[in-house]
Amino acid sequence: MNTDAQAWADPAPSLARAVAGAFRLVREIGRGGMGVVYLAEDTQLERRVAIKTLPSHLMADAQVRQRFLREARTAAALSHPNIVPIYSAAERDGVVYFTMGYVEGESLAERLLRDGPLDVPAALAIVRQLALALEAAHAANVVHRDIKAENVLLDGAGRAVVTDFGIARVSEAQPITATGTVLGTVHYMSPEQVMGEPLDGRSDLYALGVLLFRMLSGRFPFERANNSAVLVAHVNTAPPRLREVAPHVPASVDALVHDLLAKRREARLASARALLERLDTLAPDDDGAEAPAAALPVPVVIPASPTLPARPLSSAEAEAVWARAAELQANTGVVVPPAQFPAPPAEPALTRGYEAALVKEAAVEAGIAPKYVERAMAEQAAAAHPPTDVIVHAGRQALVAPNVFLGAHSKIEFEAVVEGELSLEAFEDVADIARRSLGDLVSISAVGRTLTISTSVPRPNHAATPRALQLTLSARNGRTTVRAFEDLSQTVTGLFVGLGLGAGFSVGTATLGVLINTGNPGTGVALAAGILVSALGSARLLLGRTVKAKSRELRELVEELARFAAERNRLGAAPPGTLPPDTSFRT
Repeated sequence: MNTDAQAWADPAPSLARAVAGAFRLVREIGRGGMGVVYLAEDTQLERRVAIKTLPSHLMADAQVRQRFLREARTAAALSHPNIVPIYSAAERDGVVYFTMGYVEGESLAERLLRDGPLDVPAALAIVRQLALALEAAHAANVVHRDIKAENVLLDGAGRAVVTDFGIARVSEAQPITATGTVLGTVHYMSPEQVMGEPLDGRSDLYALGVLLFRMLSGRFPFERANNSAVLVAHVNTAPPRLREVAPHVPASVDALVHDLLAKRREARLASARALLERLDTLAPDDDGAEAPAAALPVPVVIPASPTLPARPLSSAEAEAVWARAAELQANTGVVVPPAQFPAPPAEPALTRGYEAALVKEAAVEAGIAPKYVERAMAEQAAAAHPPTDVIVHAGRQALVAPNVFLGAHSKIEFEAVVEGELSLEAFEDVADIARRSLGDLVSISAVGRTLTISTSVPRPNHAATPRALQLTLSARNGRTTVRAFEDLSQTVTGLFVGLGLGAGFSVGTATLGVLINTGNPGTGVALAAGILVSALGSARLLLGRTVKAKSRELRELVEELARFAAERNRLGAAPPGTLPPDTSFRT
């Protein structure tokens, strides 16, 4: 037993006691809403394994524990080179866990975060391996239910393997908005999964289509401000064609993704075997000259709006909504026939008006799709209530002059305060906004009414040093405070030591040596000193530009989050959710 585990975060202590004698926990390697994974050593077989157990807050639910074990044992029957093998599943001392093969490598999510979109051959090679895994699982009547980049592991030999087969069913016992459960999953959910309908293998193919879209474009088909809007989009909104956001992708691959993302399961590929056969027919060297079938006319992307205004609309407002909704739909190439909308309501119009539901119903009967009506209403509401002004204040470093030698501050800080307390339910939206803005893998924790977001790994195409950035949002005492702080000390060290002193000294010394050999030591010393000063000056200039760019980025992020909080507070958020008092998760 690893006694160090007794000091780790839950559920490590209880798991360490449960597996003592058989396994020794080495370290935590992953944590999500439905499980925590540890690297462990099998003391009997002397091999490394991964052990997954439920988070502490789910361990107490007997139904969830039994479902966890049942699904793990079902998945253990699967045997395929592209499926992480499950060795055993057990319950001991109230702790449920299962052991599985340990893959030495990284997740596909980590690869995408570091390197960005993949090229077409690499993405198709991964999809082929995943299709082989799905074919074997579906033949055994096992549906994965949670295909996503985080559940695809890549080993050093380039092999892609799928983990967590069948375990996603355990999450069905939890609310769909449970913190940490949905954050990385909603983007992959099939329409039938969102609707709570029975699932078959075609739901996994839909998720695979989302994954292929992301691998090639660097984004999801549906990117919205909050999780509920993403779910609505899966059901109601046509996805963009892949070549609209990634023009380099061959038309044949674009068509494949389009078929995988069909709303009706009957319109998708029938099976993983059909997908493999389709992959064999692709032309990866297609020059991409052919335009996507749905490229003309270019569709208007309409963010889904699941709610309608609570107040009645006046006659003029209703007519404006109908006109704008018809215009939006016309822009997509769908002709709206002349409509006979209802006559204005009887007086007094100012006190009655049109109910929002009636406005929407009348437009739908006239041939306008509901999403365009909802968008028109949202635009009208935004026009009636312009964005809230937010004042962002610089931190304490703005009160003092920067270091004379550095020429810039090594720490930057911004803060904004708005009236009203942001609801806990909105914390996930804040985390989503920060994640998209920063582009980093971030660690997120919520304690009480304070949300803390910290960067934890380097960004793609950046130096290996992670950003020392922390963002906090606190809602208390009738106010919401957003604060961002970044320590650039490591950047300063890298520029001045690496570029200034390192490169300057090396080049200067080499120059001095050459001139000494030619009999000009005085000139060599002067030139070497000049090179060193010039290198330090370049480092100083680069630091100034870096600080300016990062300051602008942090200020804009604080302003965006503060405006979001102010708008939610002004419009009135939904009743606060059931966020646990101490929740940690990573996205």
